[in-house]
Amino acid sequence: MASSNSKSTNETARKNFKNLLPNPRIKVSWVKAHAVNIGNERADQLAKDATQHGQLYSHIKLPKPHIKGPLRKRMLEEWQTSWKNGDTGRKIYNIMPSVSLRPTNWIRGDVIFFSQHVPFPAYLKSFHLSGSDYCSCGGIGTALHYATE
Repeated sequence: MASSNSKSTNETARKNFKNLLPNPRIKVSWVKAHAVNIGNERADQLAKDATQHGQLYSHIKLPKPHIKGPLRKRMLEEWQTSWKNGDTGRKIYNIMPSVSLRPTNWIRGDVIFFSQHVPFPAYLKSFHLSGSDYCSCGGIGTALHYATE
């Protein structure tokens, strides 16, 4: 192989030889093409992508803390965007507009009340368990209505 010969006149082979010389654990060998060698197939695909798109692929193993921080930040940003632009949970959004991984100190009753999962007329009608969503006073029978009217 040209890169293993220190007397080669090929410029690329000489560069490769100089790079390999201080790294004796790196082994370069010939691999038969199209022999369904997964590593070789992947290397071929990455080389093809690099030549077609002009972008090199670098597979560098990073310590988990270097990855977890940015991933956590991105996940929270996407969650916040989804929460802000979503259609569901708007009453809770008005109370808690920011997402967080920290649990709230709400008691079960508060969660049920503010999520409006209470067996009042409006909730029962949404599941077709009642024919009307009105309370006896004529207002829409939500948890908030019963608490404030």
